[in-house]
Amino acid sequence: MRTRSAVEIARASLALAFPTATEEGLDRAAQLVVRWGSQGVGERLTAQLRELMLEDLEIITQSAQPLARVEEPRARRADPQERVWRTTEATRRRPPDPGGPARPV
Repeated sequence: MRTRSAVEIARASLALAFPTATEEGLDRAAQLVVRWGSQGVGERLTAQLRELMLEDLEIITQSAQPLARVEEPRARRADPQERVWRTTEATRRRPPDPGGPARPV
């Protein structure tokens, strides 16, 4: 698949997931998702890292509304240092988790 086609598909999916995202944010996030996919990042994602990636995508897309999530108890929150993908300037400035670290289940 051509990279441009892959980016367009990723962008369309991200637009559905983040309906309040900016156009620029969707473009940047789609490029990153395709890059992360080509680097095999998906093969190394744990549940905690998937949650962290979604949070990164919320920041990158500049979404005005947080992604709706099913409330599930988390064993622990992934440390941003555990990322298996390349960060961006926006995700390096991630605000601290207002709920603090997740409590063990």
